[in-house]
Amino acid sequence: MKSEKEYDVCLLLEGTYPFVSGGVSSWIHNLIKGMPELTFTAVCILASSKEKAEYRYDIPDNFVDPTIIYLHDQVEISQNPFKKISRSNMERLRQFHYRMDRRDLSMMKDMVELFRHDKFPLSELFHGKRAWDLLVDRYNPETNDESFIDYFWTYRFTHLPIFKMLPLGLPKAKVYHTISTGYAGLLGVVARMMTGRPLLLTEHGIYVKERKIEISQAEWVYRKEDERMRVESKLGAFQTFWIRMFEQLARMCYDYSSAIFTLYEGNRQLEIQEGADPDKIRIIPNGISLDNFLGLKPKDHDYMGQTEFAVGFVGRVVPIKDVKTFLRAIKIVSIKIEKLKVYIMGPTEEDEEYYEECVNLVRLLHLENVVEFTGKVRVTDYLPNLDVIVLTSISEAQPLVIMEANCAGIPAVASDVGSCRELLEGRTIPDQELGPSGIVTKVADPVSTGEAIITILTSPILRKKMSRAGIERVKTFYKESDLNEKYLKIYKYYMAMDDLE
Repeated sequence: MKSEKEYDVCLLLEGTYPFVSGGVSSWIHNLIKGMPELTFTAVCILASSKEKAEYRYDIPDNFVDPTIIYLHDQVEISQNPFKKISRSNMERLRQFHYRMDRRDLSMMKDMVELFRHDKFPLSELFHGKRAWDLLVDRYNPETNDESFIDYFWTYRFTHLPIFKMLPLGLPKAKVYHTISTGYAGLLGVVARMMTGRPLLLTEHGIYVKERKIEISQAEWVYRKEDERMRVESKLGAFQTFWIRMFEQLARMCYDYSSAIFTLYEGNRQLEIQEGADPDKIRIIPNGISLDNFLGLKPKDHDYMGQTEFAVGFVGRVVPIKDVKTFLRAIKIVSIKIEKLKVYIMGPTEEDEEYYEECVNLVRLLHLENVVEFTGKVRVTDYLPNLDVIVLTSISEAQPLVIMEANCAGIPAVASDVGSCRELLEGRTIPDQELGPSGIVTKVADPVSTGEAIITILTSPILRKKMSRAGIERVKTFYKESDLNEKYLKIYKYYMAMDDLE
């Protein structure tokens, strides 16, 4: 992976651009396109080589030489089987874990150096007697009543990706920019330590928060059940193990980042709760290209005489987008509005089991003639015919889909997550004076969502006011050109820095 070539910016990306489409990927794509004077490369972390790594975007000329890391591929252990971890180094590893448990990161650089100089051969970490003794010691068999087998495999699944990444070389760059904490953030920490170059972090959704949601719902994480039925919801020991690991990775990334950028105040507060230095954090809202969306909705659209309506949902068909709540809301709407067409626009292959559940729900609700799963499409081909956009996510940051729809003159209904409320009701006083450009609803509430959709569709005067407010809001506060200008200044500032200690 090492190269003598130096790039201006090395992006560190996990499960996103250019191989996975979505809001964050589009943001990255537009950022790169907007700075043709800079050269970008990337280290792209994907789950497995079993999934085809195909470009989902027309790659700009200034994005070159991306490297792929497959997080969960089997490790080839080819080191000398007689090479052992010394007692002193094993004690250093033990001390590192002890300090990490207490949020002390002082030994992190020491650990990276040991991995990079092959002082911790993978053969020993996975099969060695001393590593086994450390694992048993951390399990604490005298007091732990959880399954050791499950502890063993949880430890392996959580630590294997980390062990794989710590020794890796990285492209040479003037600035490293990670778009999340997690594994990509860990690579950023390594880059900062090994090169002395600045590390920037931009969080759209808060990685730790999203992993907590996924892990709390996950069936693949072992959870010991009490023999009696419990009413309260409680995380199991191994779910907590996973969450603590992601919390520690986030803390490392926050500590080693030269600057942290996020999209709105709510995110900033969550980052501070997870250990980020408030003085490092700066809010830079998202932006979109106005030219792509302004004027998509005809100015002479007849709001008053309309009897047929189209509703759009833009997003991946995955649990965090809560497509099922959307479908149940649409059932409510279909009872009130006879001539209705609904388009669910987004990839369906990311979670095929969930997609099939959604298809079955459509059948159960007798919506086969109403709902269409389009797969990934050009949203601009559909926006001119839509009357409202709906977002039912249980977690979001600052969704581009709302800005795009509002810019096109289409009101939105969105669950009260992330910055959805300020996008639809305004963030500052001048912004709020424009009026609402949609309706905010409760999370996972099909009734309030359905009622909000009906309110907008059956109130032509309100829909026209929301349309105008949305257009003006995006034109004034959410221009992509402003975003690119800010990041270009940031990149140039940190590119000009001398190496950091």
